[in-house]
Amino acid sequence: MTGPAQHAARPWPWTAIAAGAVPVLAALTLLLLPMAVLALPEPETAAAPTDCSPAGTGTTVAGVALDAVQMGHAQTIADVAAARELPAYAVTVALATAWQESRLRMLANDGSSPELTPEQAAVTATSLGFAHDGIGSDHDSVNLFQQRWLAGWGSVAQLMDPVHAAEAFYARLVAVPGWQTVPLTRAAQAVQVSAAGGAYARWEPFARELTGVVWPAASARAADPAGAVDGLCPGLAVAAGSWVRPTAGTVTSGYGARWGTLHAGVDLAGSRGTPVYATADGTVVRAACTSAYCDRDGGLGLPGYGNLVEVDHGGGVTTRYAHLSAFTVPAGQPVRAGALLGYQGSTGNSTGVHVHLEVRVDGAPVDPVPFLAERGVDLAAAPAG
Repeated sequence: MTGPAQHAARPWPWTAIAAGAVPVLAALTLLLLPMAVLALPEPETAAAPTDCSPAGTGTTVAGVALDAVQMGHAQTIADVAAARELPAYAVTVALATAWQESRLRMLANDGSSPELTPEQAAVTATSLGFAHDGIGSDHDSVNLFQQRWLAGWGSVAQLMDPVHAAEAFYARLVAVPGWQTVPLTRAAQAVQVSAAGGAYARWEPFARELTGVVWPAASARAADPAGAVDGLCPGLAVAAGSWVRPTAGTVTSGYGARWGTLHAGVDLAGSRGTPVYATADGTVVRAACTSAYCDRDGGLGLPGYGNLVEVDHGGGVTTRYAHLSAFTVPAGQPVRAGALLGYQGSTGNSTGVHVHLEVRVDGAPVDPVPFLAERGVDLAAAPAG
């Protein structure tokens, strides 16, 4: 039996006990309520998760596993908002939108949509010549937010820049009347004018939690642009002076003579897009394409390192990270051990996806394996986590 009749049939002692408990519960409520109010989280962001991967670029947010590429784009979206002095809620709206539109991937477009004229298709397909994480075919839409060059969001070249994409999104967001107080899905839809405008609301809890991960670093960078770049996960600090493994993967080619010349580093082979981290604190002294082209894979006939990042660690020690598919830091940027530098690729003089790691002392290359072993890093061992 359930319902009111069941409660009416209970013996009287329960009624007496319940009546006596009322003032006690009321007192406890008065005592605990201020503590609960003090313990409430900030309304705009959720606490950052703690199950972050080593070096802090991949994590799980609201049950969704994000890789380093997605986290890098999320951080860029947050950095642009912080630089514009926008509140964290703007980041939440942007992240919910980008997740719905692209799953936080920079999408190129092959121009195959039947809605495009041949001329429009040709212009849209030029997006394939820029760095991208996947290919779409929805009208002339490209990038994280699926912005359309035909709708006045910018040129294809501009839209394939994640920073421009985020800035364009925020420029339209802040023009929405009351955007900071209207429901997220309404704010996002006012910007996107999507055929599935109600879908953004589904991702609000996810976007709030992800904002909690990337917003602290974005705020710190906006407050001190010259400050050192941390890894994307705030829960994994690396002790000052420490050295870390630069990337996941297997050593496939060691230091020494190869094909009649000196192979001045070691090759660590992993999956395309595997994150590459700074091995120690330092300053980026070079971040550039060093070959004739770096927008696609190279080969043995192409000279140069491809996309290269070089970090000066002081004391005459520098490290080089070559053949990257893309790099995420500019020259002159201070970095800490474990900061994201870029992603494994096969640009330049390369025949497969890997990162070529060099260690140089006073300009001369040394074998990275014993050098890092002396500093507690075993390149031959499988990376943890």
